[in-house]
Amino acid sequence: MRKLALSPLNGCRLARSAEVIELHSPRFSSRDGRLLSVDAFIKLLRIHMLGMFHRLVPAWVVTALTISLLYGSVLPIPAASAADSHPELPNLRTLQSASTEAGGDRFIVKFRETAGASSTERDSSYTEVAADTDVALEELHTTADGARIIESDRELTAVEANELVATLSARPDVEYAEQDVLMYPAYGPNDTYYKQQWSFSNSKAGLALPETWLTTTGKGSVVAVIDTGLTQHSDLKANVLPGADLISDPDISRDGDGRDQDPLDNGDWCDEIGSDSSWHGTHVAGIIAAVAGNGRGVAGAAHGAKVVPVRVLGACGGWMSDIADAIIWAAGGREVDGISPNQSPADVINMSLGGSGPCDSTMQDAINFAVSKGSTVVVAAGNEAEPAADASPANCSNVITVAASGPTGELTDYSNYGSAVDVTAPGGDLRYAAGGIISTVNTGNTVPAGEGYGIMEGTSMSAPHVASIAALMKSANSLLSPAQIETAIKKSARPIAGCFSDCGAGLVSALAAVNSVLPELTSGSPLITGKATVGNALSAKPGTWSPGPIRLSYQWLRNGSPIYRATGTRYSLTSTDVGKSIKVRISGEKSGYKTAVRESAAVRVSAGVLATATPKITGTAKVGKRLTAKAGSWTSGTKLKYQWYRSGKAIKGATSKTYKLVAADRADRIVVKVTGTKAGYATATKASAKTGKVAAGTLKSVKPKISGTAKVGKKLTAKPGTWTSGTKLKYQWYRSGKAIKGASSKTYKLVSADRGHRIRVKVTGTKTGYATTSKVSPKTRKV
Repeated sequence: MRKLALSPLNGCRLARSAEVIELHSPRFSSRDGRLLSVDAFIKLLRIHMLGMFHRLVPAWVVTALTISLLYGSVLPIPAASAADSHPELPNLRTLQSASTEAGGDRFIVKFRETAGASSTERDSSYTEVAADTDVALEELHTTADGARIIESDRELTAVEANELVATLSARPDVEYAEQDVLMYPAYGPNDTYYKQQWSFSNSKAGLALPETWLTTTGKGSVVAVIDTGLTQHSDLKANVLPGADLISDPDISRDGDGRDQDPLDNGDWCDEIGSDSSWHGTHVAGIIAAVAGNGRGVAGAAHGAKVVPVRVLGACGGWMSDIADAIIWAAGGREVDGISPNQSPADVINMSLGGSGPCDSTMQDAINFAVSKGSTVVVAAGNEAEPAADASPANCSNVITVAASGPTGELTDYSNYGSAVDVTAPGGDLRYAAGGIISTVNTGNTVPAGEGYGIMEGTSMSAPHVASIAALMKSANSLLSPAQIETAIKKSARPIAGCFSDCGAGLVSALAAVNSVLPELTSGSPLITGKATVGNALSAKPGTWSPGPIRLSYQWLRNGSPIYRATGTRYSLTSTDVGKSIKVRISGEKSGYKTAVRESAAVRVSAGVLATATPKITGTAKVGKRLTAKAGSWTSGTKLKYQWYRSGKAIKGATSKTYKLVAADRADRIVVKVTGTKAGYATATKASAKTGKVAAGTLKSVKPKISGTAKVGKKLTAKPGTWTSGTKLKYQWYRSGKAIKGASSKTYKLVSADRGHRIRVKVTGTKTGYATTSKVSPKTRKV
């Protein structure tokens, strides 16, 4: 094998410290003194590192060197008080608000101290606002500082909600008004550089990990990282299990004894090409399982999982035979050269490494063994911008081969591609600001020094993202096989625009993948009980759900659409439901299980039956008297109408609650019918019992008076007083008790025959339906 030796021009080197990697020069020269551009250097480096021999190197190496030389990307180690120095970072659980863009139905109103003191005043304000906005408001309760929580009669759109707030705010009696916002918990680690971990976000380019962590963080899963080993790092220590160094060649191992139980990364610098140590295994392990929520560094994608480091890459690379042995050992296989069997068999094996050529039998057999033991094997596609089918182990069977995407969610320009790619995951793209993948590293140039954090790009970074998803899935459902995990990851991936055959199934989603494999809840068969008529309440019987405890939620449906605020176990039927189909939808939720949704059979709603009473008639059945209908107790909200009847026939215009008897009613019997109507209910009519026969009325009358002088030749006048309206009056004058012939007018002129007599007048009243009544005046003085 011809060695191509390159050295930096003008002392080009990477100065490392706990603070920064410093770039001194981007130019290189060959041993014969030719100046090389960075691109030319990388091209020659690829030829050297991925030569014809089966000595494998990290798949990141070309791109990672590009990162180091062009960007200088080791970040400072966070101080112990880092969490305190970054108050803007979220805690492990922070309250986030639902967007008010969706509208709502709850609002907060603070009345001025001089107004709104009484409920009557506030009700008046709400009424005025309702008139302006067509939104009825109900006051729910008072906050600790005296503001009022109010609720609208319906769910408002964002525009309606903003208009309501504006209307309330404009009132002189209101200090302020605003929407009451629903808050909910969201997982957000407080690690110093968490905000730079764009690949974790629920975005076009991210995996939606915070939402996934609400279900699982990978607890119980073990991921073997077959790589350069691991350096001591406080942000990893808690999640690292015992591993092994399976490098058989002491020259490559640099620890002087070949294979042993110590996976410490002693450095993989390569004098042949002048490269420093990469601390690649530490970076990969941090992507998977860096401790989360410790106020420092970064968070791992599956930070509840454990990592088993297996060292196979050292000085300038590693042998395929060592890697094959490492796969078998990691999967819980036999003892290897005196190395005790792995006591923590891997659920997932990550190999961010590769070389050119076909997948050899040694490698394929080892992979097949691991898969047979239940280990899901994830490998990097390679960084040569070539078909992954030309790189091994990317082209092996029974592996999940991962291409790399950048912060735009698109395939990077360096990533291998094609038919051998299964999925794509974030690997970083440093053409974009903050577009790389940040993780744990060491700050030493060659041998280990202090701990730090570094930014890299490559399919070496995309593979551990997928390995993390596999670990999360295995944690959520321990019964999954490697084939099931691979299938679920592929099915849940989302297509990448413009990348139809080169990106595999597309960009992975941790949330979709985990949700797709959660075990099913055993759900009951919901049943609706109760009479399906308006005015009655229906009850939802959920049936038996398991395993408990399970949180059940309810949504009642009308003709298949959700009924606003009908989310309890009971639903009272309204007029809107008449003739409609009513169902109840029950959702069961339990952490670690798929949400189960079941619907009951539908019931069709009939009109309600009004509660009625037989009306009664009060009052005297006598012409001129008023009768009153007493309807009795009917269903609340019923509108009542009245109709009075005479001998079975409706009396025209007699439709009030009361009825004044008239002459036509005399000797007849009276009945009243009460008819009740209410939306959603069948109309009901009830008739009263008959009255007795209506008696003749009694005229209102008074004793008449006589005015005038009792003297012959003078005229006397009868003053009848007030009688029942409509009464016809007749007069008859009397002389000493005897009727005076022809004296039947209201006035009477005294004649000589009246001299010495006393005069009286009789007034007789008649009116149809009333008894005739006569009244006699007092006598006059003697004429």
